[in-house]
Amino acid sequence: CRTPMLLVASLLWGALASPDTSQSCPVPRWVEHGQVEHLARYRCDPYYQLRSRGDGLYRCSQQHVWVNEAAGEVLPICEPVCGKPKNPARQVQRIIGGMMAAKNSFPWQGQLLSRHNHTAGATLISDQWLLTTGRNLYLGHSENSTLEEIAPTLRLFLGRETPAGAVERIVLHPEFPGAVDLALLKLKHKVPIGEAVMPICLAQQDYAKVGRVGFVSGWGWTVLLEHPKQLKYVLLPVADSGSCQAYYQAHSLQPLQNNHTFCVGMSELRESTCLGDAGSAFAIHDPEDDTWYAAGILSFDRSCLAARYGVYVRVLSVLDWIKETMAAH
Repeated sequence: CRTPMLLVASLLWGALASPDTSQSCPVPRWVEHGQVEHLARYRCDPYYQLRSRGDGLYRCSQQHVWVNEAAGEVLPICEPVCGKPKNPARQVQRIIGGMMAAKNSFPWQGQLLSRHNHTAGATLISDQWLLTTGRNLYLGHSENSTLEEIAPTLRLFLGRETPAGAVERIVLHPEFPGAVDLALLKLKHKVPIGEAVMPICLAQQDYAKVGRVGFVSGWGWTVLLEHPKQLKYVLLPVADSGSCQAYYQAHSLQPLQNNHTFCVGMSELRESTCLGDAGSAFAIHDPEDDTWYAAGILSFDRSCLAARYGVYVRVLSVLDWIKETMAAH
């Protein structure tokens, strides 16, 4: 530990590793019959939150190392805040036909461009990982293409058309394509988190209850059969799975449906999702903690106005795989 002083540090390590003595307090004065305790407190930058077994306060031990009462010598981590948009969408506001999204309403929404500029959605879930569908990755590619061949052809944009950088790794769900149409994308570099770019939280409970309304944003086709120049969104209700399955049994379209999926109907104005929206989140606002959660990831985006239901991968059913994959890579 260094000379006695009170250190207030962020996880940039600036104040601890190389303190700027010209901008710090002088060495505290000693008092008779007393002692000076060496303390360091970690704080995170805006839009990041401290994760630690302790409270972020470290003391200089007799062995001259910084220790926390609960965490020991293990340092805390500053994690991105999730699901807290500065300008959240409202249910009173109204992607085939929906409303233009206000600035920073859906900061987790990604736009994925594959070979030949095929447009799809992607959902930011950390500062380095996104969810999308497995089928999105093969747009413009043959089914025999390898993930190593596909990764360099992908272009990702976040926020107000900000490039997210290169994709370092693609991980398909082990049950793709037969049962789970989902993939994880790892960016080569972490993206800075702020008002315009922020991950959505992953659902820790089953929000996909029949009748519950969620928000879906995306870059899918509009009624003019073209991709919009601005992000759009729509409010859609969770539908009864039995009715959805019965509907598609008599329909020429056959989306993947099983215990890993749920269905979403049209809005009261017959608005729906369309080509290019797959990979976007079915976002639920939980008023109890004022946080937005991804309850599902849109898989079947070909409903447009030709079919009654969209089909989503249920995030809760693949949550363990998502966490394990991110931890392993």
